[in-house]
Amino acid sequence: MSYPGGWRPHLESALCLDVRKMFRTRALIPGCQTSGGWQWTRDGEISASIGYRATLGDDAGTLTLDYSTGREGERKNVTCTLVLESLPCTYGGRRWFVRCPYTHRRAWKLYKWGSIEWFCCRDAIKPRPTYASQRESGGNRAIAQRWALRRKLGDNFSDLFGEPFKPKWMRWRTFNRYAARDAELANREWGYYMGHLLGRLGVAEAAAIAEEWGR
Repeated sequence: MSYPGGWRPHLESALCLDVRKMFRTRALIPGCQTSGGWQWTRDGEISASIGYRATLGDDAGTLTLDYSTGREGERKNVTCTLVLESLPCTYGGRRWFVRCPYTHRRAWKLYKWGSIEWFCCRDAIKPRPTYASQRESGGNRAIAQRWALRRKLGDNFSDLFGEPFKPKWMRWRTFNRYAARDAELANREWGYYMGHLLGRLGVAEAAAIAEEWGR
């Protein structure tokens, strides 16, 4: 199924229905009938909600979702019935899955984008949806990893033009490992930057060398 508009959607822009979470919160209970509402929040506020009805046996069942979809003024009510299945675990118990209504594959998570009527798995969308971080350039990924490294060290003072600050409680051997990783990421960041700059200038061979140097 191709996504309308021809672009690759972000997973962050979809509603994610995680059946494992529904079992953990006892919204779904094997051998029981349950119903209620399921909500998504963003920044502490409710961003979306649906109604659900579930009928489960000991090893299979159905989950029916009731919600509205479409643009404002063109919204329509949708009832989406999903098949739930389970497989036995090695040391007892069962692991539950939901069948994608488009591909009929087993999955733990289904996603709902605004222009698609039913919840579906990632493989149902062509091109396959990705996380926003997967579309960042190599240089931006290196920068994000360097900031993440500083947060892990509790470093709120240094910038990216030098080494991170060493916490008092950390051993030098451990800190040197973090500092070496930061230096590696800095070289990679510089390599991507030079490759991009030289590539725009039309120096293809120099761009390839800079890209290789930054790896």
